[in-house]
Amino acid sequence: ARGETLDGSVQHALALLAGRPGHEPVTEALQRALGSVRQGIPGPALIEALGASDAAEEVLAVAVYCALVSEDVRHGLRLAVNHGGPSRATGSLCGALLGALHGETALPPAWLAELEGRPTLLELADDFAMEMTQGPALHSPTAAAPGWLARYPRG
Repeated sequence: ARGETLDGSVQHALALLAGRPGHEPVTEALQRALGSVRQGIPGPALIEALGASDAAEEVLAVAVYCALVSEDVRHGLRLAVNHGGPSRATGSLCGALLGALHGETALPPAWLAELEGRPTLLELADDFAMEMTQGPALHSPTAAAPGWLARYPRG
């Protein structure tokens, strides 16, 4: 949620979830993540207590927890991948949360220098941001700007 802290965004998500059928597993996972923030120094045992399986709600709980307690992006990602659970999934989701929260400038420059496909990723991210903020100016429901169609053909 724009302009909110991660904690505030999780609270907002919980409020939105409440009206959805079948929300209970996700709601409980997010509540466990929030509650675990106050349970001491983050570490593998605490992370695995949130969920060690590859169930989506457990992956979400671990990723949200790691993002909430992280000192910085590097710390959050280390927490998210250094445990006995599905670390690739938790690391990926935690990275997405931290990236949305802090942006590219929070990443260590050495990581950015080694990122495979970085120019393509930056173009996709810029185009996505433009579509989400200026979509109506780019095209109507029936017609799109020629440059946009060249990059993203329909059908």
